[in-house]
Amino acid sequence: MYKRILITGVSRPGGIGSELARKFAESGYEVYAHGSTKYDEAIGYDDAGKKGSMEKITKLKDSDLSTKEGVEKLLAELGKHGTVSHMILCHAYSTECKLEDWTFDEINNHLMTNVTSSMLLIQAFRKHFEDTEGCITLFTSGQELGPMTDEIPYAVSKAAVANLAVQVSHILGRMDVRVNAVNPGPTDTGYIEDPKLYREIESRFNAKRWGTPSDVANLLLFLHSREGAWITGQVINSEGGFRR
Repeated sequence: MYKRILITGVSRPGGIGSELARKFAESGYEVYAHGSTKYDEAIGYDDAGKKGSMEKITKLKDSDLSTKEGVEKLLAELGKHGTVSHMILCHAYSTECKLEDWTFDEINNHLMTNVTSSMLLIQAFRKHFEDTEGCITLFTSGQELGPMTDEIPYAVSKAAVANLAVQVSHILGRMDVRVNAVNPGPTDTGYIEDPKLYREIESRFNAKRWGTPSDVANLLLFLHSREGAWITGQVINSEGGFRR
């Protein structure tokens, strides 16, 4: 049966989401990709909005997943194309936010985008699921492995996402839907501009290189295949031996 998958967080050609969309399409999936170019531009990514190779991928209209309207827009867009049996929630709201800079809106932007929207997308997935088996992967950030003191709103929201995967796996397991969370570790998507910091982080990996979006895609292709059918309810730290 032809596999249909929704992948969120697909708006930057150099990002993890875009690489996932390309690799899953190459592997025979019917890919529906969603992103928010407006968010990427707001936080200063140079490649935000630039077009990458997206052949055989259906790009859904952008929407802001920190809002109820944005989530509903995505669900309506996806509904025009039918149901999916696989889903990768790669979208994230992430800003540096020291304790003295916490605000009601900044905290809730993290929670709404990273947690609430994911819960609503999973709920909709379950409601419309019609296949015999499926798989969902969420993204976390290894916040349980070390402190993220300048990004606590982000770290807290991603800890919730990790627990969401574990909890939901028990419900969707009855439908033969596997649910996991993946922490890809530091991944080279162009967000580190300081050469000295880039090399310092690079030195902490066993292979003395950064993780790449392709490394992430290789793991997720396995998790979403039948070869990964015995893996569910797990938080997987795939960091290449990164030392904090």
